[in-house]
Amino acid sequence: MVPAVRINRYLAAAGLGTRREVEGLLRTGRVVIDGMPCHDPSTRVTIEMDVLLDGDPLRAPAGSGVLLYRPAAEEIGLVHPGVLVAVLPSAGVLGGAELLFADQSFAERLADPRFPLAAHYNEAGQRIRLGGIALDDLEPGQWRPLAPREIAKLRRGARLPPRAG
Repeated sequence: MVPAVRINRYLAAAGLGTRREVEGLLRTGRVVIDGMPCHDPSTRVTIEMDVLLDGDPLRAPAGSGVLLYRPAAEEIGLVHPGVLVAVLPSAGVLGGAELLFADQSFAERLADPRFPLAAHYNEAGQRIRLGGIALDDLEPGQWRPLAPREIAKLRRGARLPPRAG
């Protein structure tokens, strides 16, 4: 089952600002969920819902990514405004940190064995840190958008220029 997420988190993942900043979009009625204006930032959305901003469907920016705490032996399923590509396959890993990006070429570059991402595992075999990004307080099944500084760190590790596409 894919959990629902708060609309302010969904809008932040679409690159529209922080969770606090996107509340202005909600207050002004610019966000519509399944044909109804949404004003409450705590409203939860699921993957089946249509979310529009000013009448257009939301898409994640090309340079955006998320950190997912994937539970062991479970399929990845998250509510996010875009198609995400996993950086590393989870074969042999008992769940844990998973990086996903809207930019397929960036995800493929990060998965390139010439530029390996450092990974740390706990005693149970779960990946707790990947590419210097830790799960911290995420619970299994939860995700959070990557901060621009985290994406910049990954770009440096893959020897990519800071703004290259």
